[in-house]
Amino acid sequence: MSNTRTQNARRNIYASLVNKVVTLILPFLTRSAIIYFVGVLYLGLNGLFTSILSVLSLAELGIGSAMVFSMYEPIAKNDTETVCALLNLYKKIYRIIGTVILVLGLAFTPFITKVIHGDIPTDTNIYILYLISLANTVISYFMFAYKNSLLAATQRMDVTTNITTVMATIANLVQILLLSIFRNYYFYCIVTPFVTISENIIRAHFANKLYPEYQCRGEVSSELKTEIKKRVFGLFIYRLSRVMRYSLDSLVLSTFLGLTVLAKYNNYFLIMNSIVGVMDIMTNNITASIGNSIALETQEKNYNDFRKIQLIYMWAAGFCTAALFCLYQPFMRMWVGEELMFDGLIMSVFCIYFFINRCGDVCYTYRQSAGLWWEDRYRPIVEAVVNLTLNIILVQIIGVVGVMLSTIIGLVFINAIWGSKILFKHYFTNFKQSKYLLELLMFIVVTTVACAVCGAICHIMPVIDRSFKAIVFLGIRGIISVIVSNLIFWLAYRKLPQYSDMVKLAKKMVKIKG
Repeated sequence: MSNTRTQNARRNIYASLVNKVVTLILPFLTRSAIIYFVGVLYLGLNGLFTSILSVLSLAELGIGSAMVFSMYEPIAKNDTETVCALLNLYKKIYRIIGTVILVLGLAFTPFITKVIHGDIPTDTNIYILYLISLANTVISYFMFAYKNSLLAATQRMDVTTNITTVMATIANLVQILLLSIFRNYYFYCIVTPFVTISENIIRAHFANKLYPEYQCRGEVSSELKTEIKKRVFGLFIYRLSRVMRYSLDSLVLSTFLGLTVLAKYNNYFLIMNSIVGVMDIMTNNITASIGNSIALETQEKNYNDFRKIQLIYMWAAGFCTAALFCLYQPFMRMWVGEELMFDGLIMSVFCIYFFINRCGDVCYTYRQSAGLWWEDRYRPIVEAVVNLTLNIILVQIIGVVGVMLSTIIGLVFINAIWGSKILFKHYFTNFKQSKYLLELLMFIVVTTVACAVCGAICHIMPVIDRSFKAIVFLGIRGIISVIVSNLIFWLAYRKLPQYSDMVKLAKKMVKIKG
């Protein structure tokens, strides 16, 4: 079973790596096409619609994750009838959710202009654009979205990831082509719903082909429904905090600072979030394996795995932070030019934002896999309220930095400290949270040193605008950040007791068997 979990995780990670290469490159090309062919205001508008629809999607309540968790045990025990009953319940619930999101989205339509400060594109009907985006969000709930939970629970996310990779490639290339020909944002938007429909149909086909025994039939027992309701409530609260953390940041920026500032923020956020996506490959694709391990293995075994995975993840997060610190501004200068750049202070806060956010990822993955959403129900509410309150206050005092600082404060004092307390109180009961927090502090200090050293070396290089020489210097900065940061991490972490086991696990994850 352990080898199967590792093989599934490895297969999923490889598929996700290919997906991230595609989704790292194509969005930059697409956003560049939007800026060049229709203007930066449309880039801000695109980010605003995404944030609004993320808020509306709270109606999903975390049903998907709760259903996936509920499938782990029956799949492991070959209980086909329970899995089929869960799929049937999931299908019914998702159709209700789709209807709720549609109604809420339509009700919000008249208020769109109220969350935009300053200039609005005058040659396009933003209400029509918003309704197209709303339609794209709603479609999945009525078209086989429940099938994705089956692929996730059976640790075959490589299938859905490969489908997403192909469809994202097609969508972005078509959108760039249409923008270049027609110079019209309508054509860009209308592509997305058609791609979403196709992707859902293809995903359902593969799910049926791989698992024909799992079909929508039967009813879930009242006891299992009660458990699912508790998990859903806990997940809804967590999703609320996530929306407050990300989507409402964009709404606050649009409302107080305007679409142009939001577009600049989203450009930086896109780079940061692209790296987050690469980091998420590990956590997303081992979640099912961890859930399976928690169901079958001892607490001691899972704690040892937790520490190994945490070291791998924080090492990777530290390296990515150092790379961001060295490459952020030169890349932005090459990509969008000085006029769409923030200053060095805001860039540095983005780097802090990135690393602090990563500090709680492995802990959250274990809480999710252990099904501790109900036990975690109060923490996200407090984080959401604190984040939103600080957002509104600080954005009016220190602008963009205030929005990010409000999130960082919540991540440190509420997410990392309180969140880990939940895990150690309700699952890792034989181990100390204080040891975990001290290790997090060590990771923060070591990463800060690595960024300072890498940044000092890279600072010697001249500032060059868009040219071949700029690309060369960008590459040199990248090499410096790779070599220097990893040398510092090796010196700092090689004496840790979990280091040797971490190396063995890393080799096991990347080994390709013939």
